[in-house]
Amino acid sequence: MKIREVALKKLIYGSIGGSAVFLFALLLSFTVFAGRILDTSLTRGLGNLRERLGADIAVVPKGSETGYQGILLSGEPVECSMDRSLEDELRSMDGIEEVTPVIYLASLNASCCSVPIQIIGYDPETDFVTSPWISEDYSLQLGNGDLIAGANIALDGNNTLTFFGRTYDVKARLNRTGTGMDKSVYVTFDVMEQMIADAREKGIEFGDGSDAGITDRYVSAFLIRVEDGADADVIAGRISRNSLVSVVQSKNMISSVTDGIGIISKILTIITWIMEIIVTLVTAILSVFRVNARRKEWAVLRMMGASESWILRLILLENIIMSCAGAVLGIILASLAVFPFSVNVADAIGLPYYGPGLPGIIKVSLLSILITLISGALPGIIAGAKAGKTDCYVLMRDGEN
Repeated sequence: MKIREVALKKLIYGSIGGSAVFLFALLLSFTVFAGRILDTSLTRGLGNLRERLGADIAVVPKGSETGYQGILLSGEPVECSMDRSLEDELRSMDGIEEVTPVIYLASLNASCCSVPIQIIGYDPETDFVTSPWISEDYSLQLGNGDLIAGANIALDGNNTLTFFGRTYDVKARLNRTGTGMDKSVYVTFDVMEQMIADAREKGIEFGDGSDAGITDRYVSAFLIRVEDGADADVIAGRISRNSLVSVVQSKNMISSVTDGIGIISKILTIITWIMEIIVTLVTAILSVFRVNARRKEWAVLRMMGASESWILRLILLENIIMSCAGAVLGIILASLAVFPFSVNVADAIGLPYYGPGLPGIIKVSLLSILITLISGALPGIIAGAKAGKTDCYVLMRDGEN
C-alpha cells in the first residue's frame, strides 16, 4: 500500500487528533488570505486615487476641506458653495497652468437609493480632471446634458435616475475605481443648473437663492493644475491669504492616505506573523502529543520493516493533508467574509478600496496555502523524526504493563 493511501486511511478512519491541526490551519489560512486581500485592495485603491485626482490643488470654501476629501475617499455627500469671481484671480496667478470649477450637490434619496448621492458638476469647456478618464473608459465624446453614474450607483430598470423629482437618463456607467468616485454621479453644468433649480423647490439652497445663471456665479471648488517646475506649496500659500477659502493639496492628501494604509498594512502583517507563530507552535505540540499517543503503532510499523524515513514521511504527509484541507476551507470562508461585503469594508475604514482581479486572488490564495503548509510541515518533520526513532521494544514493554 502506498504511503499516501496509508495516510488518508489514518485520517479518515483513525482517531489521531488531526482535526486540531485542520482547525488551526483553517484559522491561519483565513487570516492570511483576508489580510492580504485587504492590504492589496487598499494599495490598488490608493493607486486609483492617485491616477484620478488630476489636480494639484483644490480651492474650497473655508471649513470644507474635510468634506472635499470625503468625496474623493468615501463618496460622502457634501454640499458647499462660494463666489465664482475668484476664478479670474486664480487664472492670473503665476505658476498656475489650468483652473476648472466644479459643483458638489448632495441629492435627496434617488429613486432607487436609500441614502443621498453626491452629484458632481463639471464645466466641459475648462475641465481637465473628470472628462479625460470618463472618455478613456468609454471612448466617446461627452456633451452637455450627459449623466454618468459611478460603479456603485444603483439604476432602475429603465437605466435612469431621479433627482429632486426629475428623471434623467444615464448615458454611461464608470468602471470601479475603489474610491468615492464610485458613489457619485457626474453631470455637466447645464444639467447642474436644472438640478439646483429643482433642489430649491425641495428646500435645498445653493448660492444666493436666485433661479437662473447660478453656475455662472457660484461653484463649490476650483481645481488647479500648476505649471511644470512651479512650486505648489508657494502657490497654495498665496491662495490661502484669502480668508474665505481653504486649500487642499493633492500630495498632502495622498500622503495622509498612504500613512493610513501603511498603518493598516503593518497591523495586518503583525497579526499574520503572530498567527503563523502560534499555529506552528501549537501544531508542533499537537503533533508530538499525537506521536506519543501512537507509540504502539510506530513499534508495529518498525517490526514490519518500516524505516525511520518512511514513518517521518507518513506523519509529514498527514500534517500536509490536514493543513492543505484547512487552508482551502479557510480561503473559501475568508472569501465569503470579504468579497460580498467589500463596499461595507471600504465604508468602515474610510479609505480607497479596490479588490484584486482573478490573477491577484489566485496569487493570494497560493500564498495562503504555502504559508499554511509550512506551518503544518515543520511540526510534522519534528514529530516524524521522533516517531521514527521508536524501537520495537516499546511494544513489548507496553504490553507488559
